[in-house]
Amino acid sequence: MTRSCGALSVLVALVVGEPPVALAQSAVSFPGDPIAGRRIFVERDCVRCHSIWGNGGTLGPDFAVVGAGRSLQQLAGLFWNHTPRMIETVRHRGVQWPTFTEAELADIISYIYYVKLFDQPGDPELGELWFREKRCSQCHSVGDVSNRALSPLDDYARYVAPIILAQGMWNGGPIMRARQSALGVPLPIFVGRELADIHAYIRQNSRLRERGAVLLQPPDPNSGRRLFRTKGCASCHGTGGRGTPAGPDLRAATQRLHVSEIAGELWNHSFQMDAAMRARGIRFPQFQGTEMADVIAFLYYLRFYEAEGDVEAGELVFVRKGCSSCHGGTGRAAIAPTLAQSEAVLTPLGLATAMWNHAPGMYDLIQLEAVDWPLFEGEEMRDLSVYLKSLASEEP
Repeated sequence: MTRSCGALSVLVALVVGEPPVALAQSAVSFPGDPIAGRRIFVERDCVRCHSIWGNGGTLGPDFAVVGAGRSLQQLAGLFWNHTPRMIETVRHRGVQWPTFTEAELADIISYIYYVKLFDQPGDPELGELWFREKRCSQCHSVGDVSNRALSPLDDYARYVAPIILAQGMWNGGPIMRARQSALGVPLPIFVGRELADIHAYIRQNSRLRERGAVLLQPPDPNSGRRLFRTKGCASCHGTGGRGTPAGPDLRAATQRLHVSEIAGELWNHSFQMDAAMRARGIRFPQFQGTEMADVIAFLYYLRFYEAEGDVEAGELVFVRKGCSSCHGGTGRAAIAPTLAQSEAVLTPLGLATAMWNHAPGMYDLIQLEAVDWPLFEGEEMRDLSVYLKSLASEEP
């Protein structure tokens, strides 16, 4: 089968079908394998209460919706906040509380984050509107064989996701800019899902009748990390996309965006990037195959693995959330061990895993003591994690 970046086929594979093997084999640099996470999500019966894009149970939220733009530790905090309800539901159904290893929890959280990467289909009627308003029709045709002076876009109907269209636009960007400048046509700017809508319009109206859908393995953020460096992106944005004096931090720019939205943002800034790269003697990058999809997957994951935190803020969280009353090392230490002596606090995932696995016991203790269940918002889990790790490092 010919390969391409097909969001719908990928979602079917990730949610209910056999996972593509390629991603599982290549996902080694980023902690957590979304393909393995999909399998655990089903095997541990998470799917009985939670859905992915509407596939699954309805007792809990759709994880494809809640996972967008949140870091790994924010998602861990979100899980924790809903733990009391989950414990009550599990006990009411007579089901054993599922426990996870640190690696398994990383896989599940990565899966929940990963599925949001893909777009739902665009709106072809809106796409036709954008196609006219952005004056794409002055240079390109869709479904029209009468005007051979226009460059047809019909072949992009083969693809079930807009990333290949975005890649074609990027590669042809310098030529497009020169032609538009000569014609006095303003350069198009894409907002939200407009690029996905235009692609849906192309798919609906293409004259390409005999079209086999071109499908591809999911984008690989590890390949994207490598391409980000070799294509020269890191020279302005830093190896981790965190920005330099020559280019902005890309974590904020890509937060809570889908593939087509990130592709639109890249296109919107490609004009300035081209000029800046030329000034520095760097060749404007070209992408082939799945390369742009891989780079976008890398950008998408930048926010997910943020680990820096504020130790002082974490100490305040430890006290204000009541953690210190049981884990402070005095008074109740026999009931709840001192966390500074636990290996679980050495990594953010270790802390999240220990909290999840011991949640039922903590829930019963909190019920007995008649205190409120601690809730974590914003970056509180991240700050708590770095504070506890700092205590562990002080232990003799």
